Amino acid sequence: MSPATIRLFWDSVSQVNSHALHESDDSELILLLMEEVRQRSHLDPHQQNDLNHYITNRLPLIREIATCG
Repeated sequence: MSPATIRLFWDSVSQVNSHALHESDDSELILLLMEEVRQRSHLDPHQQNDLNHYITNRLPLIREIATCG
């Protein structure tokens, strides 16, 4: 995944309501964050798959950020 996509993803995380980050179940949260990035940048299917894996592997960190933020 490109550094630009990673930056865009974490910027999207910071823009999403912390309640949504904390209260959504895993699949809802993944879909929410994927959609946030897709609205801001075109992702081909390979990039979408990579982003999905990236988010899945970082769900505990994303939820911790929501709790602290």
